[in-house]
Amino acid sequence: MIPLKDQEAIREKFGLEMVGPVKIEYFTERDVPIDVPGKTPCVYCKQTQTMLQELAGLNDLIRLNVHIFDEAKEEREKWGIERVPAIVVRGMTGGSAKYYGMPAGTEFPAFLETLVDFSRLEVLLTPESAQALVDLPADVTVKVFVTPTCGYCPGQMRLAYQSAMVSEKVRAEVIEVNEFPELGEAYKVQAVPLTVIGERVVIPGATPEKDYVEQLVKVATEIAAEPAKDTTAPVRRGEQRPSGLIIP
Repeated sequence: MIPLKDQEAIREKFGLEMVGPVKIEYFTERDVPIDVPGKTPCVYCKQTQTMLQELAGLNDLIRLNVHIFDEAKEEREKWGIERVPAIVVRGMTGGSAKYYGMPAGTEFPAFLETLVDFSRLEVLLTPESAQALVDLPADVTVKVFVTPTCGYCPGQMRLAYQSAMVSEKVRAEVIEVNEFPELGEAYKVQAVPLTVIGERVVIPGATPEKDYVEQLVKVATEIAAEPAKDTTAPVRRGEQRPSGLIIP
């Protein structure tokens, strides 16, 4: 999967830059020789697993755990995995980075840097941004839609992952939209990168760190101020609720 020449360069990079263990939780489907009626096979699951196995073989600090989606209910719920292929990267703290799809093209170098970031626990954000994220009053999910040919996507991807590494209250997931067109349609993705914060704020294009953190804080503050939802209340048929999505 990864050319041998590139493997040697990556091995050297990891050897020089990685200092602590990094765990990769990979969720895939079981490889079966026949098509199952009513089920669409995962096109990139096998390729993604091969790529991750090759990366794990380049440095002993990378530990890869493979989970079969249908057979790993506990792990699925723990990491909030909803589809495959799915990758969860985590270091020595509670923060984690989630990637749906195969990190290829322009996303591959950014994925390598993410492994190094979590190994070193190296914070690239300004002290002001990092402190604001640590002080978030509520959990916030950040979705970043990307494609392998997008030149601006890797920066937005690392920005989301850095915020998740700094604060366990940020749940960052990057979605390769070509592999999940139904999500692209649901979120009306017309160009990438597209960042969705807390299902409330949609930010098209690359975002300066300061603006991104300000929106995260704003959404977290709004969520914290809301009354707790009554999960026992009946749902009224035909009831309409505002989407909450805004473009700042």
